[in-house]
Amino acid sequence: MYLCYDEAVQTGLNAYHRLEYSSSCRYAFQLACKEFRIYMEDVDLPYSYELVQQWVNDSQHYWNNRKLKSSKKAMRVLADIMEHGCVTTSLQTKIERIAPYNQLPNWNRTFLDNYLATLTCVYGTSYLTQIRNACSRFFLFLEIEGISQPSEITHDIVKSFFIKDTHSSSKVKDRYNNKISHCLMYMADQGLIPKTVGLALNKFVIPDLIIVAELPESERNSFSRFYNTDEQDITRSKAKYDAAVKQLADILKNRKYSSSIRKSNSQATRDFRVFMDANLFAYSNDLALEWLEFQRAKWSRVKYLAFRRALLSINEILCTGTLSTGRFSTHEPKYSLPGWGDDLLSQYLRERKREGCAGSTLDMIHSSCSRFIVFLDDYGITSEKGITPEVIKDFQAQDNHSTVEGKNAYAIKIRGFLRFLAGKGLVPETLELAVSTEIAPHTSIVTTLTDNQIDAIYTFRQNVDHPFELRSAAIIMLGLRMGLRASDISNLKLTDISWEESSISFIQQKTGVHLKLPLPVDMGNSLYRYICEGRPQSNSGHVFVHHRAPYCRLGRGAFGRLLKAAVTAQCGNEAIHGFHVTRKTFASKLLATGNPVTTIAAALGHVGINTVDEYLATNEDQMRLCAIGLKGIEYSGGFSL
Repeated sequence: MYLCYDEAVQTGLNAYHRLEYSSSCRYAFQLACKEFRIYMEDVDLPYSYELVQQWVNDSQHYWNNRKLKSSKKAMRVLADIMEHGCVTTSLQTKIERIAPYNQLPNWNRTFLDNYLATLTCVYGTSYLTQIRNACSRFFLFLEIEGISQPSEITHDIVKSFFIKDTHSSSKVKDRYNNKISHCLMYMADQGLIPKTVGLALNKFVIPDLIIVAELPESERNSFSRFYNTDEQDITRSKAKYDAAVKQLADILKNRKYSSSIRKSNSQATRDFRVFMDANLFAYSNDLALEWLEFQRAKWSRVKYLAFRRALLSINEILCTGTLSTGRFSTHEPKYSLPGWGDDLLSQYLRERKREGCAGSTLDMIHSSCSRFIVFLDDYGITSEKGITPEVIKDFQAQDNHSTVEGKNAYAIKIRGFLRFLAGKGLVPETLELAVSTEIAPHTSIVTTLTDNQIDAIYTFRQNVDHPFELRSAAIIMLGLRMGLRASDISNLKLTDISWEESSISFIQQKTGVHLKLPLPVDMGNSLYRYICEGRPQSNSGHVFVHHRAPYCRLGRGAFGRLLKAAVTAQCGNEAIHGFHVTRKTFASKLLATGNPVTTIAAALGHVGINTVDEYLATNEDQMRLCAIGLKGIEYSGGFSL
């Protein structure tokens, strides 16, 4: 039964002797095989690797580390012989067993000794031995690759070592590479190699390290335009890049961004710097965008967007000297405009911007007019001179929208563009009349919050204690109790509040009219509590800020969601028609309580009183008094049955 096993043990002993292992190694192998044979006899089972693992697991609690290590080694050799009939890879030759340090040439060994000498005051002998073994492994690889001096150590050599160097586990590989990386950074500090060569030996950097020369020709061509840059220009551009990287890190720290965001930015700028050095490229934003696009398929969307933001931030710092953009759009331009149309539309947008149009209005003008200009280009029109009433009618016939109101809103913007062209004498003044109105002006009944929804808001206000909830309560109360627009709440500054006078004073964004309003007690309490208990420390002068870095002004786009969350938390999923419903509710309540129209218009910040008319229908009790009787127009006649 054990004849095969005994032959395997003897084969192993012969291999130990042939490969000139010491007698202690041979004895350890023989002893482990003998003890395992006894174990097989006790459990009455034949040899199997699963049984070996069971034996080791059962015995390791009684063995010291040395015996455990020697027994595992013996069982690996035995398994190798049982499977292949001889020793294959489980034992090394005498040359392979020579320590890598002893195989190093003079220049490698001398440098390594000098490096270790700098660490003697920091680490103990045992750890210094580990560092020597790890670095010797790398230097021996350099010798095999024909590297004879530090200046020949390049990024692709380091990448090749990372790929070819194998270990028993990924953790062991990481420990070795970490020690080698520190040695490479020491070489960089001595001016022997570029700094990024040491950075390249990192399991997070290596997968993203592109050596353009090693790419297939089809992929290599995408980077070909970035070659042939003067060496001085390369050095100069990288120096500016490094300065911008440091400035970005300082900005993020000063704006109190989280450590995870700062770390992500550091990784992005580091990996791109390694890429530039590895391929001798000068920095440019076009190169950064090309690198991002090349990596996009390999990365997750989260990583791509984080790295993209970091590199676009670097470009903005280099162009403007600071970082002011809060959000970099990920959308490609929806419309590709011809040169003549793009120039005229840009002039029109600049004029409207000088007139004080909001960003959202400018965006809608751009979208509306771009659709029109693209149609003209497809129609074969190459200048504004080709715009005729017939062409405009054809455009409107094919310009589809989800609602009639939407189509009418776009038509108004196009009509304004044509009026601008007429003012410059480029088209007839009457051409704008060709743009038809799809819907006549109409008045609809104002939608307001129900009594249940209002009660839910007050219940929410009473129960809030989290900073986010305190902010939501203050914002909602400003709309509900004072009728402020979302844009004015978003732009409200700390200096606009007078606690002595219990008032708020500001310039309305929509109308530009100054408005000063008394501060109701409950509203003042909500606002005061948010500022004192919920508002994070911020350099922003605005009252309402983001609760995550960079703690800047909170945009009005979030207000509708805050209102919906507050209402649904108390009374379920009831419909909420945007944040502006709070202003409509405020005006309707003033009207219902008998306030004169002039008072309501003043509270809303309206210049005239006609705008209050739309709220009349919300006062059902008073509207019933306006009903006209049927006296004098009674029905006469009858039904024939």
